[in-house]
Amino acid sequence: MKKWYVVNTHSNQETRAEVNLARQGYRVFFPYYMKSRRHARKVDIVKKALFPGYLFVELDTKANNWGSINNTYGVRHLISNGNFLPSLPSDFVAGLKESISQDKNVDPDFKPGQKVQFLSGPFANIIGSLSHMVDKERIAVLLNLLGREVKTTVSRFDVTSVA
Repeated sequence: MKKWYVVNTHSNQETRAEVNLARQGYRVFFPYYMKSRRHARKVDIVKKALFPGYLFVELDTKANNWGSINNTYGVRHLISNGNFLPSLPSDFVAGLKESISQDKNVDPDFKPGQKVQFLSGPFANIIGSLSHMVDKERIAVLLNLLGREVKTTVSRFDVTSVA
């Protein structure tokens, strides 16, 4: 009977481990989200691990030779307790897949009510409050200007989250 197990990967090697495990015929689930990254006046979208250093593999411990997983490039080790492999609850991965499929392109840095700072333009360095996501690329921000609240819509790449 196939169950889901946790694989610990080397630092920032989740994608490499995923590819190499899939090549060996394992069914792998690597939960990730897309994050905007600003560097050298450029904004790009990168794949970030939802659980850094971990991914999930489905296998039948009686039928599969799971020892090969520990020798896979990108993999540190399969999470085990000696020779015992603890499996995940049967509905955990299914629930995780469902929740991620709905949020795949949402940047978790942006949540309604959060403070954001403008990076450039006429509002450079001004801090506002995120009202809502208009779509995948644009957000509505509330600004306090001249004693009243004004809503403006901008690209999500024009602001950064403020702690």
